[in-house]
Amino acid sequence: MENTAHRAIAIVGVGAVLPDACNVTAFWENVKNGRYCISDVPSDRWDPALYYDADPSVPDKTYSKIGGWVRDYAWDPLKWHLAIPPRVAAAMDDGQKWAIACTREALEDYGYPKRPLDPNRTAVILGNAMAGEKHYQTALRIYFPEYARELAQSASFSALPAAVQRDITRELHQRIAKYLPEITEDSMPGELANCIAGRIANLFNFRGSNYVVDAACASAMAAISSAVEGLVENDFDAVISGGIDHNMGASSFVKFCKIGALSATGSRPYAEGADGFVMGEGAAIFLLKRLADAERDGDKVYAVLRGMGGSSDGKGKGITAPNPIGQKLAVERAWKNSGLSPATATYMEGHGTSTRVGDVVEVQSLAEVLGSAHLPPSSVALGTVKSNIGHLKGAAGAAGFLKTVLALHDKVLPPSVHCEKPNPEIDFAHSPLRVNTELRPWMVPPDVPRRAGLSAFGFGGTNFHAVLEEYIPHRLNGNSKRSIAVGEMQQDAVGLGSVSAKQVSELSPSASEPKAPLRGALVIGAASEAELAERLRNVQKSVEAGSTLVPTLPTGSDLHAPERIAVDYADAKDLAEKCSKALKALAANQTATWRALRAQGIFRGSGSAPKVAFLYTGQGSQYVNMLAGLRATEPIVTETFAEADRVMTPLLGRPLSEFIFVDHADDAAVAKAEENLRQTA
Repeated sequence: MENTAHRAIAIVGVGAVLPDACNVTAFWENVKNGRYCISDVPSDRWDPALYYDADPSVPDKTYSKIGGWVRDYAWDPLKWHLAIPPRVAAAMDDGQKWAIACTREALEDYGYPKRPLDPNRTAVILGNAMAGEKHYQTALRIYFPEYARELAQSASFSALPAAVQRDITRELHQRIAKYLPEITEDSMPGELANCIAGRIANLFNFRGSNYVVDAACASAMAAISSAVEGLVENDFDAVISGGIDHNMGASSFVKFCKIGALSATGSRPYAEGADGFVMGEGAAIFLLKRLADAERDGDKVYAVLRGMGGSSDGKGKGITAPNPIGQKLAVERAWKNSGLSPATATYMEGHGTSTRVGDVVEVQSLAEVLGSAHLPPSSVALGTVKSNIGHLKGAAGAAGFLKTVLALHDKVLPPSVHCEKPNPEIDFAHSPLRVNTELRPWMVPPDVPRRAGLSAFGFGGTNFHAVLEEYIPHRLNGNSKRSIAVGEMQQDAVGLGSVSAKQVSELSPSASEPKAPLRGALVIGAASEAELAERLRNVQKSVEAGSTLVPTLPTGSDLHAPERIAVDYADAKDLAEKCSKALKALAANQTATWRALRAQGIFRGSGSAPKVAFLYTGQGSQYVNMLAGLRATEPIVTETFAEADRVMTPLLGRPLSEFIFVDHADDAAVAKAEENLRQTA
C-alpha cells in the first residue's frame, strides 16, 4: 500500500466535559468501569409535567425524558486568566463554556504555555450542528407579541375588562421575560454556533483558521477531517478540533420523538430490544499536530490518526434512513487513505445509535469491508460510547474519538454496556465483529500496532470514518526514511567509523556482531564539562557543514567517561538543533533545564553510570508469542528465556516459554495460551 506516514496526525492534548464526567480522567474511568450515565431529565432543565406524555401519538409532546446530562464542569475564567467578564459569561450558552473549559484542559494537558504554540499557526476547527439551547430561548422571548396578539383576539380574553386584559398581558410578559434570557449586545455572540470556535481563537489569541462544521451527527468527525487536511497541506501547524453539543431542551426531545427516533427505555446499541437512541450532551476537544512535528518537539502522543474517509448516501430510501452503500464507502476510503489494510483492525468504535434499523445496517456494512480481508469470525471487537452516555449528536464522533484514543493509549478494550444479548437481526455468528462487553487487555500479534476504526454518520446521509493507531515512538518517522550515509565526520561524533570487537563485548557480551541503533544515537564523553562542550560544538559544526553519519554503537570510552551527553536524533538538522540546545544547557548548568530536555531526547550524565534495568510491569501487558522475533535473533534474549525456563519449570510444571510461544496457525493453541497468560498465577 501507499506510504502515508506524511499524513499521520498526533493527538497531543485532550479535554472533555461529558455526562457525569467533568474532565477526561472522570470520563475514562466511567467508560472502563462500564458506568451507565443515562438518567431522567434534571429538574432545572425542563419540566416533564409540561412536555412529557408516554403516549407517542400525543401532539407536541415527548414520550422520552431520559438522557446523558452534563451535571458538573469546571468554570473559573478569572482563575484561568481568561478575559471573560461576568455579563459576557452570563450571556454565553453552556456549550460555549464547555468548549472553552475543554480547550483549556487540552492545552494544559499538552503543557501550554510552557510548551509553546505559534499563535499565527494554530487553528480552531470544531463540529457543532445546532448551536445551543439559548438560541431557542431568546427566540421565544422575541416572539411574545405573536402570543399576545392571539391572546387578545381570543373570545374569552376579549370578554374581560380592558384593564384586566392589560394587567394579564403585562404580567405574562414579565413572567416570560424573567424565565427567558435577556437579549443584549452579548446574547447573539453567546448563542451562535460559529462563535464557539471564534471565542476560543479570541481568548487564546490563535490566528489560524477558525470555523465550525455542521454535518449533523457526524459534525465532530467532519471538523477533525478538515483539521487533518489543513495540517497535511501545511495551512497551520497545530489545531484545536473536536465537537460540542448542548441541545437537550424540550424542543429537541419533542422533535426527535415525532420522527420516532428516541428511546424511552434506554441505550442498548447492537443489543436485543434496541428501540431508539438516547440523547446526550457534552464536548470533547483535541490538540492535533503532524506526527513528525510532535516527535521533533518531544510531545506526549496519545495515539496517531492515520486516515479519514467521508461519503454521502446519495439517493437512498430517505433523507434520514441509513444507507449501507454510503457507510461502506466511508469505511473503505478511510482505510485506503490511511495506507493500511482493514485486516489489521482489532477494534471498531461504531456509530451504534441503538435504533432498530441503524445498528443492523452499520454492522452489516462494517462486516462487508472486514470480510473482504478474510478475517475470522469474532476477531474484531466492537463497541460504542453511546452505550454509556447516549448519542451526543454533533459531538457524538468526538466522544467516540476520545474513547478510542484513550483505549489505544492504555492498550485496553473498554466494555460496551447493555449488550448481554446481541440483536438477533445482526448475524454476529458469521461476522468478523463481536461486541466487547468487559474491560480486557487489547491483545495483538507481535510487530502489529493496535489499530481501530471509528464511525460517525449524520442525518442527511453524511458519513465519516477514521483510522486510529497506537503510538509507537518513531515507527513511522524513524530511520527507515532518513538513513544517513557513512560520512566524513571523525571521532568527535561517537560511533562513526568501525566499532572494535572489544567495544562490542563491553556492550553486549552475548552479541556475535555489532548492531546499529534503530535511530541516530549520539553519545559523547569527556573528562570535563569544558571538553564535553568542545566536542559537542565540533559535532554541531560538522553537521551544519554538511557532513553525514550513520547510526552505530557508541564507544566504550564515551560510555564510561566522567561527563557524558546522549542525543536521540532523526536527521542532520535535528541533531544540529539538539546540539545547540545541549550547549545552552551546559552553559546554564541548571538541573531543571536538563530535566526538560529529556522529553526531547537530550540526556546528561555525570560520574559513574548507574545500572539500567528494563521493567515490564502490570497485569494485561503480556501476549502470546511476545518477543518471539527478538528471541530468534538476539542471543541475550534467548539466554534470558532459557534462564527463566530453568527457574520456573519447578514452579509451573513446564517451561515458562511453553506458556508464551505457540504455533500462530493453531487457533486452539493460541486461544489456550491467551487464557493461560491471563492467569495472574
